[in-house]
Amino acid sequence: FGNHGAADYYVVKLNDTGSVQWQKCFGGTTADVASDVQLTTDGGYILSGYSNSNDGDVSGNHGSNDFWILKINSSGNILWQKSLGGSNDDEANSIKQTIDGGYIVTGLTSSIDGDISGRTSFDTDFWTVKLDASGNIQWEKHLGGTQVDKANSIIQDSDGGYVVAGYVSSNDGNVIGMHGYVDFWILKYDSNGNLQWQKCLGGIDYEEAHSIIQTNNGGYIVAGAGASNDGDVTGNHGENDFWVVKLGAGVGINEINSKNSFEILPNPSNGNVTIEFLEQNENCRVIILNQLGQELYSEILNQKSQLLNLKYLPQGIYFVKAQMQNGDIEVKKFIKQ
Repeated sequence: FGNHGAADYYVVKLNDTGSVQWQKCFGGTTADVASDVQLTTDGGYILSGYSNSNDGDVSGNHGSNDFWILKINSSGNILWQKSLGGSNDDEANSIKQTIDGGYIVTGLTSSIDGDISGRTSFDTDFWTVKLDASGNIQWEKHLGGTQVDKANSIIQDSDGGYVVAGYVSSNDGNVIGMHGYVDFWILKYDSNGNLQWQKCLGGIDYEEAHSIIQTNNGGYIVAGAGASNDGDVTGNHGENDFWVVKLGAGVGINEINSKNSFEILPNPSNGNVTIEFLEQNENCRVIILNQLGQELYSEILNQKSQLLNLKYLPQGIYFVKAQMQNGDIEVKKFIKQ
């Protein structure tokens, strides 16, 4: 079947009854593993994955695994290929054609050189790359913390920006609001690659997002694995379950009011905000977040009623996140006038 050695990208075209029309192997003499494929507007296909080769169909490898982006025509013939990355491991997991005819691709990087700019440590970050129609880099962004963070899915949404889903085990760097061991991590970029918001979803155990799409109302639906039964996760049946989350449009953090254990008074407010718990709650951490999910203020509260002076905040929408001593989390929105 034309295998080049070790693992190759293997592409099979089927007709509408499932019969093989053509099949092709692409790669070199070492491991080449495809992760995603999409039909493109010219009738051909764009593929993403990773390659450790620098021979055969593969050229330009930077060392170890690179993103390997392959453009083929409707008959499976190569139009162009690109190796993207640095001297450490870089693996692409998702690719989409963009409205300008180019491509957006995401995955992970642990490199600090080559095509990756501004990284200084060998931890694993989300790495997202915008390509033109010929596969040339227009911009690239890496985000994450000091642990293992991996992007699995990307879309272009209705405003022309990009939304990325994957998982984080970091709780520092760009990661804000991590719940425990591993969380879903959702990022929103504008069309130029500027971060608009980020959101951690999960509980104290393991949650990994594998796929995201935009819904008709402008929100998002995210699917993956969930092993927790606390925090954002309810109804777990044991070990890993399918975990599906519906997100609203517009902001990177949603309200969680499952028990309504506190009130924000008044709301809207001029900045003098009273957090009023319905019951006495010991050692409750109250965190003030902006719409990006960035932490602005944090305090441990032991009183049933506590006045916070937030007059220094600009006018806008903010969120109060209460982390109860029993592990419950509630998030409520308030407006600073």
